[in-house]
Amino acid sequence: MIQKKIMIKFTASIILLLLISLPLSSFTQSAEGSLADSSWPKFRGNLRNTGRNEIATQEPSDNIGWTFETDGQIDSSPVIGPNGVIYVGSYDGNLYAIGPEGDMRWKYETSSVISSTPAIAEDGSVYFGTGDERFFSLDQNGEKNWVLEEPFEDSIFSSPVITDEGSIIVGSSELISINPNGTVEWTYSSQPGGIISSPAVDEEGRIYVGYQVSLQGIVLGGQLLALDSDGELLWEYDIIERGAQILSSPAISEEGNIYFGSNDNNLYALDRDGNKLWNFTTEGNIFSSPGIGEDGTIYVGSEDNNLYAVHPDGTEKWHFETGGDIPSSPAIGPDGMIYFGSFDNNIYSIYPNGTERWRVETEDRIFSSPALGADGSLYIGSFDNNIYALGSERMDRTILYRLHIPLVLGIIIFMLVFVVPIQQTKH
Repeated sequence: MIQKKIMIKFTASIILLLLISLPLSSFTQSAEGSLADSSWPKFRGNLRNTGRNEIATQEPSDNIGWTFETDGQIDSSPVIGPNGVIYVGSYDGNLYAIGPEGDMRWKYETSSVISSTPAIAEDGSVYFGTGDERFFSLDQNGEKNWVLEEPFEDSIFSSPVITDEGSIIVGSSELISINPNGTVEWTYSSQPGGIISSPAVDEEGRIYVGYQVSLQGIVLGGQLLALDSDGELLWEYDIIERGAQILSSPAISEEGNIYFGSNDNNLYALDRDGNKLWNFTTEGNIFSSPGIGEDGTIYVGSEDNNLYAVHPDGTEKWHFETGGDIPSSPAIGPDGMIYFGSFDNNIYSIYPNGTERWRVETEDRIFSSPALGADGSLYIGSFDNNIYALGSERMDRTILYRLHIPLVLGIIIFMLVFVVPIQQTKH
């Protein structure tokens, strides 16, 4: 009877230990409405453009798992489908689907460069724009669903977002909302100019996007636009300074604040009503789109060669200097590590305290932004025509961040279940 009780206690302890040792992400799924159920289905990972992956099992290491070469430079950023397939565009005019092991599943040829980052829908459809003013929908096998030429009047560099209602929203000379069947739902245009920034969408369906105001090719300034889900303007925030366009894509915090960079060297913070909270000044233009850490820290790159970490109140936390401009937008892993590329040809990983964790050198500059997989993989493109897959074939020491708490709890449980009762019996 005593042995049976001991066995029951022992079995219960093992089960409890296994449960608490599992990463929280094992029970978490990405739910973004009509976006694919994957770790990184669109530019910046999610609707709010936070650039944060909280479902990965571990942080990426500096191990190069594979490279995949295209016939043109890559400034499009990779995205990840629900089956682990990586999708990315190239200057060679092709949209590529690459398997998790680096094998090409298919490619779709267009007649122009692809800088737009694709977005993946929950039915597997792939949406992206091209430099010759066309917007494509492909099925998961790379077959064309439809292509839209009207009402686009300019190259499409903006990356699409898929809302909870299933609308596909993308910028060009104006902001355009498209139904999944390829019909135009609505369009919105501000002053003469265009959109390179990629939209962010909050929980209420509000859409935020950067706009560059120009006249006869001369950039007069920038606007941050806020629209409702029907394409009606809610408010606009103007930066009236020659050349100060907003190319950076906005990110939305948990509190509803909007962060974005501008070519007047500033990172801006607005509240949800369009009131300026603060601006943080760097020494270079900010094309990079900000990422937001779990603790609210904002990370953004600048053309002054630095990656900045900024407190939610707009004060500097730290900066990390590289050897080149940083147009790449930072991605944030489950344990708070920061990843980005630089024009010094390197892919960087930075600890949350601003110190270097590792770097991987490519053969050319990096404009593309990283995508983080659920298994601890990182994917990023380079001007050397390659997609790089960094993984974790060897044990990454940041796994200890996840393991030490379950181990301590397991030891405590073991002590309470077995050691303490034995000691009491002896006495």
